[in-house]
Amino acid sequence: MPFTPQMSPASRRAYSLLALLLASVSGAVNAISFFALGTHTSHMTGNLANVGEFLSNGQWGLAISAGQLVLAFLLGAMTATVLLDVARHRQRGRHASALLVEAGTLAAVGLWSSTHPGMKEPTLLWGLSYAMGLQNALVTRVSGAVVRTTHITGVITDIGIQLVKMMTWVRDGARGHGLGGLVWMLRRLPSAEQFARTRLHLGLATAFTIGCTAGPLLFFRFGTAAMAMPCGVLLLLLVLDMSPAGAYVPVTPSS
Repeated sequence: MPFTPQMSPASRRAYSLLALLLASVSGAVNAISFFALGTHTSHMTGNLANVGEFLSNGQWGLAISAGQLVLAFLLGAMTATVLLDVARHRQRGRHASALLVEAGTLAAVGLWSSTHPGMKEPTLLWGLSYAMGLQNALVTRVSGAVVRTTHITGVITDIGIQLVKMMTWVRDGARGHGLGGLVWMLRRLPSAEQFARTRLHLGLATAFTIGCTAGPLLFFRFGTAAMAMPCGVLLLLLVLDMSPAGAYVPVTPSS
């Protein structure tokens, strides 16, 4: 479980780096897919809602199209799980296969779109949803189901929960000690587990927003070649994962 007292500072920093960079990748892919293909692909809530809405209106073709995105996301999650299970005994590079498949998928979508401008091939949306499902499963396994990076609803919820926990922690620690006790607890807050979790989730929301901003800016300037940005981030993580320094994130849980 991330951010427990047993986790070393180095592991916390490495885990945060992975989560923040992947959140920026999701934000960029989600925004680029919307402007290039007209659909968000990093989260499935809207797509699954569309399935129900289209079915209720008798629009079977549109319902099938929305359902295909959900299925692609599911297949991506399954792929990541298989790749992580196969590589779980490696000393390093446990996540390299999943990162490489995601980067390759995004690169293929960007390359095809660049050579066929203006064409909204459904297969491209399937590829992007597949890549996001793969990434979401990767981070879910690495974090012990604590963090997701492809959607922010849960992150915002966690921020609200952690802010209340922080205030309660400060209040309980300062009770009966007056202003001096309050100041002392506030000084301890930066090293508290409650603050570390809040800082991570605020960082995830910020990284996702940065990706959502950078993605369209690059898309408007370079077209779908902007997909090179999230691919570059994934390749950087892959190199770090394969480096002799060892794994840059905690060991992937077996369950």
